[in-house]
Amino acid sequence: MEDQWRHLKIIKDFFQIQEDGQMPEGSRLLLDATELRSFKEGQDLVTVGNPPEDGMYIILEGEAHVLTADGALINELGAGDVVGELALIKDGVRKATVRAVTPVVCANIARTLFMEIARTNHKVYGALLELLYTKTTRVVTERERLKSELEIASRIQTGFLPKSFERFCRLPNVKITARMKPAKEVGGDFYDVFFIDEHRLCFLVADVSGKGVPAALFMTLAKTHIKNYMMLDMPVADVADLVNNRLNEDNEEELFVTVFICVLNTDTGELKFVNAGHNKPFVSRDGEPFGQMDCKVDFVLGIMEDMPYREQSAYLMPGDRICLYTDGVTEAFDVDGKMFSDDGMEDALNRHMAEAGEPEIFIERLYEEVEAFTRGAPQSDDITMVYLSR
Repeated sequence: MEDQWRHLKIIKDFFQIQEDGQMPEGSRLLLDATELRSFKEGQDLVTVGNPPEDGMYIILEGEAHVLTADGALINELGAGDVVGELALIKDGVRKATVRAVTPVVCANIARTLFMEIARTNHKVYGALLELLYTKTTRVVTERERLKSELEIASRIQTGFLPKSFERFCRLPNVKITARMKPAKEVGGDFYDVFFIDEHRLCFLVADVSGKGVPAALFMTLAKTHIKNYMMLDMPVADVADLVNNRLNEDNEEELFVTVFICVLNTDTGELKFVNAGHNKPFVSRDGEPFGQMDCKVDFVLGIMEDMPYREQSAYLMPGDRICLYTDGVTEAFDVDGKMFSDDGMEDALNRHMAEAGEPEIFIERLYEEVEAFTRGAPQSDDITMVYLSR
């Protein structure tokens, strides 16, 4: 790079260099004290426990990992990131190791040289504090921007999910509700409830692999495809086949979705369904205790094209109930690492049989059961349930 590195945008931004080359005096002194250093792949820029005499590094090219003393990965760094700026003014030792994972080129200000310049010109201290303030402000601003975008994405995502179920409850002997509690700002679970015609109701629950914005985008795609094809009055197995092939198109992130899709004919009570890699629902017959539904499990959607899916059938007659859910329920953990489990889910369902005919109350009790079980442990996965009572 020779002296060309001084004209990089990274350097201009950090040292507040104007378009005409002007900069604060302290910044100029800092820049003059800065030298170019290169590191090979696998070489440490700084090592935990070492004195910080080599000072501060600004990464110009390449990538590096920040590691704990035990070698655990803390952060990933690239061009524009700064390492060890506080080492210029603070005594002590390095608190972490920064290791090059590719060849890395840095601008380096040694601590001894910095202190020597600062003793004769106190503006250098002011320049460094200004640079640190600018960097911190930029980081905070970026975090706030990302937080705002995630909040917007979360509102858009939840906006896709039905919230009122009154119109579905006008069907004879049908009461239905659903709820999702994401583990992060934006989740990968989803559900849907909609009419195919005046006698048939489609309801489903699904779980996209991963979390955050990528999972939410894939969720939106999957949900849209499922509803669009279901509204064409196709067999459920054909819908699963078409959705699977569509989700395979340009799926570079290799995301997938498990889904349980149901179509209930309220005239006959026939329930047609497909289970694409999802948890088996719990069913109660005519007021009897809940038990896990006996059904076949096919492959998830989005991984392999042209997979076979089987349309299965059962009956939900007046007095029967069905609960669909995602593995965020059964795989909820308490503070001791114990899992809620299928048995815990079954027990929770049957503890509240007296309220099983009122979906809104019943599903609230189930969420209370999961929350009480975890005892304040961080939620590790999205928690979603769809509950229908006849």
